[in-house]
Amino acid sequence: MQAEENKAIARRYYDEIMNQGNLATIDELLSPDFLFTIPTHPEPYHGPDGFKQLVTMLRGAFPDVHLSVEHLLADGDTVVGHWTGSGTHAGSPLHTVLGDIPASGKHFSIDGISWLRIVDGKIVESLANEDTLGLLQQIGVLPSESAPVTTTPTENKALVARYFNEIMNQGKLDVIEEVIASNVTVRIPTLHEPFRGYEGVKYFVTGLRAAFPDIKFTVERQIAEKDKVACRFTSISTHQGEFQGILPTGNSIKDQGVDIFRIANGKIAEVWVNENALGLLQQLGAIPSSN
Repeated sequence: MQAEENKAIARRYYDEIMNQGNLATIDELLSPDFLFTIPTHPEPYHGPDGFKQLVTMLRGAFPDVHLSVEHLLADGDTVVGHWTGSGTHAGSPLHTVLGDIPASGKHFSIDGISWLRIVDGKIVESLANEDTLGLLQQIGVLPSESAPVTTTPTENKALVARYFNEIMNQGKLDVIEEVIASNVTVRIPTLHEPFRGYEGVKYFVTGLRAAFPDIKFTVERQIAEKDKVACRFTSISTHQGEFQGILPTGNSIKDQGVDIFRIANGKIAEVWVNENALGLLQQLGAIPSSN
C-alpha cells in the first residue's frame, strides 16, 4: 500500500507540478525541509518556496515543457521516476550552471531520472539527473558533434510510406538502413522483447514474409505531428510458412492494426505496433472462433 500511495504522490509531482506548473500542489506535497538537486542548475533548491522559483523559471523558459514518465519504481520511502523531458526554449532565460541562457526558440527532448523520497505523505527530497549535455547542445548553447537532422511531418509521412511499401510489402532489406535508425526499437505487445537495431528488423521482416510471402499492407488512415506519425493499416496475406510455431495452413488472412512511429535525425527510431493478434490467431486456427 505504501508503494502505491507513494507512486500516486510521485505522479502528482510530475503531472501537476512539473507539467501543469501548479504551485499550490507544491505547498500540498512538499515538506518544509524539501531539497532538490540537479546538475543542470545551480543547486540546491530548498523548501517549497525554493522549488517554486525553479518551476517558475523552467516554465518561463519552456512554456510547453512536459515530462513523460516512462518507468516508475517504488521501494520503501523511495520512488524512482524515469522520464523523457521535452519543450521549446521560447520564453525567458534558462538559469544554468553555465549562466543564464537567452531563449533560442529551439526544441529539446532529453532523458532524465529522479529519486523522490517521501515521508508521511510529503516529498522531502528530489535528487535528479538529466542529459544536461544533450539539453545544452539541442538549445544551441554547446556545439553538437553532428547537427541533428530535422524533418517535417510531410517528410516523416514519406519515410513511413517507404517502410510499408518497400520494406514490409516488398521485403527490400537493403532499404532498412536508409530509412531506419541503427538503434531502432520495435515494440509489439505479443512479443516478450522488442526488436532492436538493423538485425532485429531484418529478422522480423524476414520471418514475417517467410510465413506470409504475399503480405500486403495498406495504410488507410494517417496523421503526423512533430516527430511522430500514426498509421491505421490493414494487411492481407496467405499463410504459407511457419508462424509462431503454427504450421502453414494456406488460409487467407486479413489483419488490422495501428503503428506509431517516432522519427529522429531523418530516420525511424521507434515503432509501437498494436494489431488484432486475437483475430490473427483465430484465422490461423490456433484459437477457436465463436462462429
